[in-house]
Amino acid sequence: MMRRGERHGERGQTIILVAISIVALLGVAALAIDVVTLYVASSEIKRAADAAALAGAKAIADSGVTALCATANAPCTAPDPNFLSAQALATQMACAAINAVLPANTIAGAPPPIMTCSASNPSIDWSRQGNPVITVSLTRTGLPTFFAKIWGRTGSTVSASSTAEVYNPSNNSSYTPIAPTAVKPWLVANFDPYTGNALVGPGNVVESDIGIGRTFDLNPDCGTVGGLNCQPSLPPSSNSSPPWVQYLPACVAGELCFTGSGSVLNNVCPSCEGSSSLEQSIECADMATTYSCGVGGASWYNSPNPGGANGPSAAGAECLTHASGAGINQQDTLSFPFPSGPPQITSGTYPGNPYAGSLVSTSSSIVTIPIIATLPHWQPLPGTVTVVGFMQAFINGVEPGVSNDPNFGDINITLLNIAGCNGTSNGNPPVVGGQGTSPVAVRLIAAP
Repeated sequence: MMRRGERHGERGQTIILVAISIVALLGVAALAIDVVTLYVASSEIKRAADAAALAGAKAIADSGVTALCATANAPCTAPDPNFLSAQALATQMACAAINAVLPANTIAGAPPPIMTCSASNPSIDWSRQGNPVITVSLTRTGLPTFFAKIWGRTGSTVSASSTAEVYNPSNNSSYTPIAPTAVKPWLVANFDPYTGNALVGPGNVVESDIGIGRTFDLNPDCGTVGGLNCQPSLPPSSNSSPPWVQYLPACVAGELCFTGSGSVLNNVCPSCEGSSSLEQSIECADMATTYSCGVGGASWYNSPNPGGANGPSAAGAECLTHASGAGINQQDTLSFPFPSGPPQITSGTYPGNPYAGSLVSTSSSIVTIPIIATLPHWQPLPGTVTVVGFMQAFINGVEPGVSNDPNFGDINITLLNIAGCNGTSNGNPPVVGGQGTSPVAVRLIAAP
């Protein structure tokens, strides 16, 4: 049995043990904080790299460069004469888009540094046929630390890379299909009114002199007398000003395809939505009508003429673009000096628009339109058509004029991009990028 005097010498040991334990616990807590800080920062910089890569890829898609390689199944080494200028433009647009999204993606409370743009930064692989790949690498230095300071370290570093693909099946005779959605119901002839050539030729080759940035009209291939009189006689003559390309009205969801009545199943519609299915399909994001590459990719119907100043095409286009009538009235406007400069969209002055007069990055005036193979002259019955590609276009407005003007009520557009699919599918599932509204898909992929 220990006597009282022997135990007296052990007093205070508990305090020492507690003090040592507290120091150890504080060290472990500080280490845990450092680990969590690095883990969160790693997640944040990966998210920032993903956002930057997608923004850069979307800018490349918007530049129109992906349609310019005019040699089928070959790398883009001997492309369209405009390709090098368009490539430089696309790189400039990609870098600007990346730097625009970086400040919104903070890493440990601070955004990653703005990129210094050069021919190799961001890294873009242009060798793929119509399928460039962009890689963005980000680094954040000087992360705040706690435990690491004991060892003389003042900060830590995290890095991440992300790769995004811009996919356009043009100029590949065997390709993975695309599946754009919210496509507008104008089945446009495969015809370039400036050259007289096909926009998308045999073997899925997009013509070398593709008219990115050119402006022309969409004119209905229908008679002017009331009744069921849309009967194809594509393609038209280009001897008009402005040049025009004919289209057939598409059979859309809810449409009986003979009577011109029905109700479109859609997910987004403006307050100016009209009553006919064709008009609604123009005004709304019609997600129920499917368009696909190849034979039977869409259907047309023999309907009352959709053109003219008061037809469903004009009414739908005006509603979609916030126009108050024919001509340039309130809607967004486009400047696209391709390939010397990027597209610039100025927001319109329509009521309730908080961005009126400002430059914006997107617009309801940007639409996707199917391109169809030429039908036999004067085919009397409606039916399926062969979709050979999709165009991305900007609606400038509805043509003003007088009733005897052949362009009165036509839809004036500027061509932004072409995605061809006039070849053989390789059987892979369709590529859908983002929300699928663009014919040129954008998606994140593993680094090649």
